Amino acid sequence: MVDSNFYVENPANSPMHYGDKPRVGVIDFPDRLPVRRPFNYFEAQALYNSLTQDMLVKEEHANPERVKKGVPKIIKIAVGLALAVPAIIFLRKGIKNLIAKFRH
Repeated sequence: MVDSNFYVENPANSPMHYGDKPRVGVIDFPDRLPVRRPFNYFEAQALYNSLTQDMLVKEEHANPERVKKGVPKIIKIAVGLALAVPAIIFLRKGIKNLIAKFRH
């Protein structure tokens, strides 16, 4: 069985378990009421812009090693040119005939 030597006394729980009455003090009212300021569009817009900027900066620092997926643009351009140049050279006569049909 379990010995009572393993029980640990927690002083935070002593008011709950041993019947001590909770301490109740006198409620003091505030000396002044909170100041109400009218809404200012420009201050709100500046605060919103600063919060948005902070959020964007944190997003950039969250993924510093972001890897772009897909084929780089320079390779796409090179492949397009490699296919277009021979096509134009070999189909030159067909392109001339097609242009001549549209002219007349």
